[in-house]
Amino acid sequence: MVTGLAPLLKQYMLNPPILLPDDTATKARSIVRETRSRVLPVVSDEKTMHYMGLLRRRSLLLLSSTRSNLLVRDLMEEAKVELNPESGLAEAARLMLEADEPYAPVVGQGGRLVGVAGYEAVVKYLLDSDADVLYKPVDECMTSSGIVYVTQETPVYKAWQLMLSHNLPALPVVEDGEIIGVIAEYDLLAHGYARPELEAGARKGPRVRDAMSTPAVTLPPGSRILDAAEIIVDRGIGRVYIASGDRRLIGVVDRSDIVAAWLGFK
Repeated sequence: MVTGLAPLLKQYMLNPPILLPDDTATKARSIVRETRSRVLPVVSDEKTMHYMGLLRRRSLLLLSSTRSNLLVRDLMEEAKVELNPESGLAEAARLMLEADEPYAPVVGQGGRLVGVAGYEAVVKYLLDSDADVLYKPVDECMTSSGIVYVTQETPVYKAWQLMLSHNLPALPVVEDGEIIGVIAEYDLLAHGYARPELEAGARKGPRVRDAMSTPAVTLPPGSRILDAAEIIVDRGIGRVYIASGDRRLIGVVDRSDIVAAWLGFK
């Protein structure tokens, strides 16, 4: 549960690169590859910074190469949550969790974009403030059942279908119960896959082993939430997997799990 006074949202905001509505999808894809940004805010112009929408990394993967000439205005979305910089961080985090929205624009007077709220910024606050929740066992907030995973030989297009159907930005790669890597949206984008479902190539398309990142970042059972939070912030990743000494996959804890534990959702 939240104890003490949480800061204002404006004290813990992300400042990803911005896009203009007439920028191309190709430019956006390049920025995502270079910065590893998961979401890019779209503004009307660099002077007024009037907020218009968000471009999510996933939207770029939904494009086929023949449609990469589309403009950002064709791809941007409205956010489920729009926040005020004077909002409290805890209240902002609660609204994002309830909307299942990991990122939300922070918009000030006159519709001016101030920044972007993200779960990772909340996790950073918890570390900075040495929050009590960090000293709880990680198994109190991790997911341990129904974990969706793939193998090295899973076709890329099937991994992508699983990400979409389960609304997951990454999947663990497991062989005989042992976690050996991770395949994420960023990996697909970095390897140049456009609309991965079109990469099937009959039975000869790319496999997860061709794009996955290794090794997977893991923690042993009995770790604290603190250990997972530090890794997530220090490495700029979205989740940490919990694995036994022989790397048997036990669970996963992501940024939203930590935020939910802080707010008493878990």
